[in-house]
Amino acid sequence: MSFDPHSLERLRELGRKLPKEISEAKPSKPHDLTHNKNQKLHPVEIEEDPEQLFHELMDISHDGTVPDHLIDRLKKLESHELELNSSISNKTNTIVTLNPKKESNNEDSNRYTEFNQLLLEDDI
Repeated sequence: MSFDPHSLERLRELGRKLPKEISEAKPSKPHDLTHNKNQKLHPVEIEEDPEQLFHELMDISHDGTVPDHLIDRLKKLESHELELNSSISNKTNTIVTLNPKKESNNEDSNRYTEFNQLLLEDDI
């Protein structure tokens, strides 16, 4: 098959305008992946308050089931909060002895903390 000079020139011109071959996908830079990952995270993945996380999990769960990795995350947050609360309660115990009116409130919070620790121990 032969082309006249005008058609041949037109084909060359069109060939220059066509996109080049698509090369194999290049892997993205690691910092790009982490940046995109942070933008796409669900609130459940970044929530730090155990109570709020629990409510978020229940909101997104249609049948009440929650993936294991999210349950583990909730347990870690709860245990961390319990550690913080126990250290705070140890500090407040010295204050409570100075103020006897607040002693009953502190006993209630200690019982609550001990109960939560027992629940966590049962899970282990």
